[in-house]
Amino acid sequence: MKNRFCLAIGTLCTLALLVPVSVPAAAADTQEANVQMGKNIQAAESARIMTVDPAAVDGSQTGENTGAADTDEQTNQNAGAADPASQKAGKKKKKKTIFIAAGHQERGISSRERLAPGSSATKAKLTSGTSGVRTGIPEYKTNLAIAKATRKALRKAGYKVIMLRTTNQCPLSNQQRTKKANKSGANLHICIHCNAGGTGARGPLVIVPASSRYVGSKVYNKSCRLGSSLISAVAKSTGKRANATIRSNYYTTINWAKIPTVILECGFMSNPSEDRQLNSASYQKKIADGIVKGVNKYFKNNKK
Repeated sequence: MKNRFCLAIGTLCTLALLVPVSVPAAAADTQEANVQMGKNIQAAESARIMTVDPAAVDGSQTGENTGAADTDEQTNQNAGAADPASQKAGKKKKKKTIFIAAGHQERGISSRERLAPGSSATKAKLTSGTSGVRTGIPEYKTNLAIAKATRKALRKAGYKVIMLRTTNQCPLSNQQRTKKANKSGANLHICIHCNAGGTGARGPLVIVPASSRYVGSKVYNKSCRLGSSLISAVAKSTGKRANATIRSNYYTTINWAKIPTVILECGFMSNPSEDRQLNSASYQKKIADGIVKGVNKYFKNNKK
C-alpha cells in the first residue's frame, strides 16, 4: 500500500515537470525589452568611446616635421572605419572644410610670376614678410603660431582643417599656394598675415577682391561676405577697432582663387604694444576664437 502511494506521488511530480510553463505576454515583453535596453546601452557606450572627436584634441604638433599640407582627412577616415554609425552620420551632415594658409615663410622667392590669370603683370613669387618692432620676431613665425591656434579652435568647433604649412619652410609661390587651396576640396581659404605701418597703427583688417574680373562673380561675392563676417568677429574678439576693408586686385593670392578667399591681417607688428600681443598665446587665442565666430556667421548667412 505504502509502495503504491509513493509510486502515485512520483508519477504526479513527473507529469507536473513535463507541463510547459506559460509566461504571461506582458512579462515576456518586459523581459525582451530589458534585454534589448541592455544591448542599446552597451552599443551606446561603445559608440561614445569609438567616436571621440579628434577635433577637440590640440593638434598643434601634427605635421610638425613637414612642410606639406596638414589635413584631418586620415583621422576622419580611421574614425569612420572603426564606427559605422559615425560613417552614416557623416553622410547626413558633411563637415565644412577650412584651408588655413599661414603667410610667407623663412625665405622669400624673388623670381616672378603672373599677378592674375590672363594678366601680363608680374610680381615676386613670395616675400618673407615684416618683423616685430619690439619683439624682433619675423612675421612668418607669428603667422604660423596664429594659424595653429586657429586650427585648434576650428577643430574644436567641428570643422575639418587643412593647413598650407606646419613649419617655416614652404617653398611655394603665392600662385601655387592658392592653387593648392583650390584643389584641396575646402569650402573657404583664409590667409593669415600680420601688418606693418606706422607705430600708432593697430587692429585687424581684411583684404578681398576688388571685382569679379579674375575670380568670377560667385567667388567675388562670397569672398566679400566672408571678409565682412571675419573682420567684425575678430575685432570684437580682440577688443580692437576694425580697419577699413581693402578691396584690391593686386594680390596674387586672391586673384587665382576659385573658392572664397580672403587675407586677414591680424594686427600691426610695427606697433610696439600690438607686436607683443600678436606674439602672445592668449591674444592668438582671441584671434582664433574670432575667426571661428566669423566662419560660423558666414555659414549661417550663406547656407547654399
